[in-house]
Amino acid sequence: MDSRAQQQVSEVAQALGSNTAEWKDLLAVWCKVIGADFATFQVWDKVEGQLLGHVTAGLCQPALQQAYIDHFQAIDPLLPIGLQRKAGAWVDSAVDLSERAWRSGAYYAELLRPLRVEQTIALCLCNDARYIASMSLHRSKEADAAVCKQTLAPLCPVVVDAFEQRMQQTNAEYGKLDAVLSSEHEGWLLIAPELQVRHASATAAQFLVEAQVLQLHGGCLQARHAAVAQRLQRAAQAVRRGQPPQTLHFSAGWGRVLQLRLRLAPRHLAAFGEALLLVRVKLRDAKTLPDVTTLREVYALTQAQARLVRELAAGHTLNDCALLFSVSRNTLRNQMADIFVKMGCSRQADVVRLAGLLT
Repeated sequence: MDSRAQQQVSEVAQALGSNTAEWKDLLAVWCKVIGADFATFQVWDKVEGQLLGHVTAGLCQPALQQAYIDHFQAIDPLLPIGLQRKAGAWVDSAVDLSERAWRSGAYYAELLRPLRVEQTIALCLCNDARYIASMSLHRSKEADAAVCKQTLAPLCPVVVDAFEQRMQQTNAEYGKLDAVLSSEHEGWLLIAPELQVRHASATAAQFLVEAQVLQLHGGCLQARHAAVAQRLQRAAQAVRRGQPPQTLHFSAGWGRVLQLRLRLAPRHLAAFGEALLLVRVKLRDAKTLPDVTTLREVYALTQAQARLVRELAAGHTLNDCALLFSVSRNTLRNQMADIFVKMGCSRQADVVRLAGLLT
């Protein structure tokens, strides 16, 4: 390999590691350098048994790429071999499988032969407790695997490092998002359009456990009832089609509502090149009341007025508050008149709505 080609691959790999390039960019250069017909990148979650990412360069048949995701991944004969290899090691169909084993199965007959693929060599990028990732080169003619590996040897450490850096960069982005979106009352999820969960903040996971209307099971966001599942699927599909963010509300028991807001996730949050949805999760609880001190500070209320607003937000009527505070109803009406002016409201319901912003 000439130094110019090696430099090109190194530059794209470094850009991938810093989150300024995508896997398809690296695959395209990788194909060009080695002379492969097309290349693929894939990563598995070994814990959940899910294919997290599958990116192809040079393959002009998207339907076949989807077919791999839907079916052929389960019968890929190189995957069990790859599970035994460390990062930086190779898997070669011409070496690690007998010709009969390679060509007699449905994987070759139904997927590779129509693409005229005769040889696949894959570089293991990661194989730890959670992930196994690889980049594969697919060729229409068998080549000397030793020559291929020797040609690519200088690039292997660069590409393996790119995967590790991409994971570190993505985890750093998750940490930033945690700082912004995670609180006592809010969390967030990253999900694939098919509702596989790619990441869940600790608070979001806890809300789902407590609310019980939705749950994280087998790496997926699942609903306990068919109607809830249908609403969630429709919202995810709408966002995926480019519609505005979707907001859903689900009952989570008396006085508790689970709110989900779905939107397309920024590209830098997708470590493996797939389109993801960012879901903000909030648990609204009627028992959570606005703080009196905060009400006074925000709306310049007196102590008595702030206490009255707080009890109204708790669902009490003016008659209830008159008994609670041992004052007349007329006194509370006068207080309400001042509250309307200070909070810019004309109805008691609007006061309660504004107070709810401070819970």
